[in-house]
Amino acid sequence: MDTLPRWLQYGDQVSLPSRADLYATGDAPGDRPIFYVVAGMVRLEFTLSGSRVPLYLVPDSVFGLVEVLAECSRLCRVLTTERTILYRWDLEGFLTAAGVSWELALNATTCLTRELRILNAEFADRVAAGAH
Repeated sequence: MDTLPRWLQYGDQVSLPSRADLYATGDAPGDRPIFYVVAGMVRLEFTLSGSRVPLYLVPDSVFGLVEVLAECSRLCRVLTTERTILYRWDLEGFLTAAGVSWELALNATTCLTRELRILNAEFADRVAAGAH
């Protein structure tokens, strides 16, 4: 594997086997709640209106940020789909890393937007169901 970018020094690296559960819906975020996919793939599973909605994340993806910003428990289950290397930060370390890497800031914004679109669709469905 190539040398990791310098901005990854503000957290730590975790290697996980295929089909490893990282966290479940309702879990507390923990002390290093923000993740970056270095290699491999993870699946975020949102349970919306009784159905599972998957979101697959590949290298350069960021996840775990929604719950930190909203100060809430985990909104989805996350598991690896293959051997995966993740990098994780606490909020301060992530903000430092994003402050020195526009690429990380852009990736985080893109991934945050994807998750919020899924959650917003669920919220809109619930509002519409309540209006009838």
